[in-house]
Amino acid sequence: MAYAPTINTQFDGERKLIYVFNIDAAGDGSTGTTIIDVSALSTNKIGAACNRISLNKIWYNINPTAIADAARLTWENSDGDETFLSLTGYNDSDFSSIGGLVNPNTSGNANGDVNIIIPAHTAGDTYSIVFEWIKYYA
Repeated sequence: MAYAPTINTQFDGERKLIYVFNIDAAGDGSTGTTIIDVSALSTNKIGAACNRISLNKIWYNINPTAIADAARLTWENSDGDETFLSLTGYNDSDFSSIGGLVNPNTSGNANGDVNIIIPAHTAGDTYSIVFEWIKYYA
């Protein structure tokens, strides 16, 4: 059985996406992946679909039993995911001064989606992440 995160899209505008991800691990030692599907995001005012996002800001409070159970953010592509950020503890980061963390698409096979990977967890582990993403269009 995979974990059951609570995911809320707080804002899905033309330029920004505010996304909240929470897990309060009540039980099993399961694993799972949640995908931010850029094709499911709102279009811009001329109807163009979002084709990628960059991480502008992040706030997180990750409390796993084992450090190995930190959350990992990955860019999804057909050759395997590319990890771009690992999170444990509590902190915030602002990448806006460099234009956000952008998918480098090193494999050439990126689809623009982002995975949040939580390794096996135990009862009492908590994961709370608030993201501010910048949206890009084809």
